[in-house]
Amino acid sequence: MSKQTFVITPKNYSRPLEALGEHAAVLASGEVGSELFLKQGSRGSTSSRYRRPSESVPTKTFSKAIHRLKEDVRSWYELHRRNGATNVVVWAIYLELLLMLVLLVLLPFDTVQVGGRYRLIKPLNFTMSMAMYLATVVILLDYLRASMWWKKVIGWGVSICILTAITCITMQAARGTTSHFNNSTPFDSAVSSLMDIVDPLNGVFVLVLLIFAIQVRYDVSRSSQLGIAFGLFLFLAGSAIGGVMVAQGQSVVGVAPGGPGLPVLNWSTTGGDFRVAHFLGIHALQILPIAGWLIDRLKGLPRRAKPTAVVAVSAGYVLLMGFVFMQAMNGAPLVRM
Repeated sequence: MSKQTFVITPKNYSRPLEALGEHAAVLASGEVGSELFLKQGSRGSTSSRYRRPSESVPTKTFSKAIHRLKEDVRSWYELHRRNGATNVVVWAIYLELLLMLVLLVLLPFDTVQVGGRYRLIKPLNFTMSMAMYLATVVILLDYLRASMWWKKVIGWGVSICILTAITCITMQAARGTTSHFNNSTPFDSAVSSLMDIVDPLNGVFVLVLLIFAIQVRYDVSRSSQLGIAFGLFLFLAGSAIGGVMVAQGQSVVGVAPGGPGLPVLNWSTTGGDFRVAHFLGIHALQILPIAGWLIDRLKGLPRRAKPTAVVAVSAGYVLLMGFVFMQAMNGAPLVRM
């Protein structure tokens, strides 16, 4: 039997070091990910079909911001899941949202007006505002470095105060009358007095949160810590403006209550209205901590300058709040119509 000779013809394969050099150059250029390098490195392929199209700088920046936001939310959720002290506040949020849904369904059928607007608008506005406030308290308690006892006391205290207030507001709206500054009957006076008690009591719990912020007891960055502190302080200032309204028995200055007002908000368009400054103070608790969080994530801002930027933003907010307060004191509306 004759022997046959087999000849292996060499093909044009890349040598290992050459392939490695090609992939290192491609990886350094940023055109291909490291996972593709690991997958294709041994084959020496740098074909254009493996290259991603270049992205614009704004798109990359936005993508990174979204990615970091997702990471922060995921981190907070894991922290919240392990923290059982805020469960009662979460249930209070569910009740607020459920009531808000019911009011939204009933609003188109509302035909009764109280104080120049449909009666269900006021409790609807308050459910949204209170749900935001309670959600803020949940996040603050999750990041607070304090004992479970303190967290439960604050959580239960805030939840009871807020649920009591929204119950009074909704009940009075259903009866077709006002909830604040109403002394027309003994019952109405009792409801108004109850609200005048729970509002300052809620402020006591916020004051405790502020004391913790001054002691740097929140497990967040320095910029976020400052945003939380200023937000809590201005929340208390907004609550104090609410006390001014209670003391004078109405929210407007220079005009009679129940006059023309802005749509939905009902802020007076003919005279001064303390509710504008009150609104800014109450929602500083969301605005300034978010501002601190955003400033902390600005890549182009030096690390030492970030706390200063938070202080500057907070100072501007204080000036705005002081301006609208003095405007109300002088009987001038925010918007004259």
